[in-house]
Amino acid sequence: MTTKEISELFEEKFEKCSSRWANKKGIVHCKDSITEISKDGSNFLCKYKDKFFSFDYIAKEYGATEPSTDMIFFDIDNEYIVFVEYKNGQIKGKKDIQHKFLNSFSLLHQILNIDKKTFWSLKTYLIFVTNRKSNKGQVAYIENYQQGSFNILNQMKQDIVLYNFAKYKPWYFDEIKTPFCDEFSELMEQEFKIKLEEDNE
Repeated sequence: MTTKEISELFEEKFEKCSSRWANKKGIVHCKDSITEISKDGSNFLCKYKDKFFSFDYIAKEYGATEPSTDMIFFDIDNEYIVFVEYKNGQIKGKKDIQHKFLNSFSLLHQILNIDKKTFWSLKTYLIFVTNRKSNKGQVAYIENYQQGSFNILNQMKQDIVLYNFAKYKPWYFDEIKTPFCDEFSELMEQEFKIKLEEDNE
């Protein structure tokens, strides 16, 4: 099963979510803006108008009660299934986050309904987007790392995997990036040729 086929499957199955998940305006959220998908309570982590599949709402369609990643999209050129998680607060419970990753794989397997060998041959990519202000310890880690390595080969901040998530490669994800929200737009353009439109409303 190719990434293109998976993308087409999602477009067909989740063009609209069930009306029972509609908001007060009657809008159904299978696809929503990054602004809404990254919303945490009354706060928005990343404000962009571009719409992607809300994996949380798709999970509700399947009656899933366990948490999943916030967003999913498909990089057809590079054959990646891309999971995106937005965390506005300080990163603390990493076991809960790991649980969320596993639940996301389980849900995807349920949606695709393919044999395990084919499923685990699919290429996966994790983008874990956080708030720079809430995770100052990680900012200091990056700065110390870059000073210690004397900026060898001008290593980009995006190449440093934060929160000890490198341990999830290659068991769960073929590629992992841990940008802060103010780096997210640049990463999307560089990695996937997606130019995000800022939401200033």
